[in-house]
Amino acid sequence: MYLKKKSIAIASLVLLIAIAFVINYSYQNGINKNASSKSNNLNTQSVDKSQASSSTSSNKQSEAKTALSSGLFSSYRQDRDVNRSRSLEALQEIVNNKNTSQETRDEAQKQIIKLTETNQKELILENLIKAKGFQDAIVLIDNNTANVIVQADKLSEDEVAKIQDVVSQQTGFPLDNIKIMNRMN
Repeated sequence: MYLKKKSIAIASLVLLIAIAFVINYSYQNGINKNASSKSNNLNTQSVDKSQASSSTSSNKQSEAKTALSSGLFSSYRQDRDVNRSRSLEALQEIVNNKNTSQETRDEAQKQIIKLTETNQKELILENLIKAKGFQDAIVLIDNNTANVIVQADKLSEDEVAKIQDVVSQQTGFPLDNIKIMNRMN
């Protein structure tokens, strides 16, 4: 009976974390679709304005795209942080619950440490990628894979190799487990 309760508690914990990541993933895809439509609308409006005055319009378009892209990166970070906070709160409740078995508490504490370490790695990697000359970057680490989104119009093979090298050195992941994407300015 005691072992059954522990198993249920651990399974619930894992399920809660999985749900949080699925919600985060689907929410981010929704943001990407909304951002694409906003970007298309922005481009259409910019084309109309460029007929009136091309030099002023191109500057405004560039500034608007940069602001939109920066907003997307901020939104990604905020969504990631909110989901992590929810997961950490749920784990902390398990740890603080007096009715929870010691083994379940220990497992929850390990998950808290793992999430904290993952968060720290992501922040370090984002800063290292920015130090390589990119305007902004988001790193999402999950299940021995790293997804990197870089603010850039295009990525050369050399730039991709630099990013993969940094991520691989910091995480120990093989290059096959590192996915790199770019978001246009």
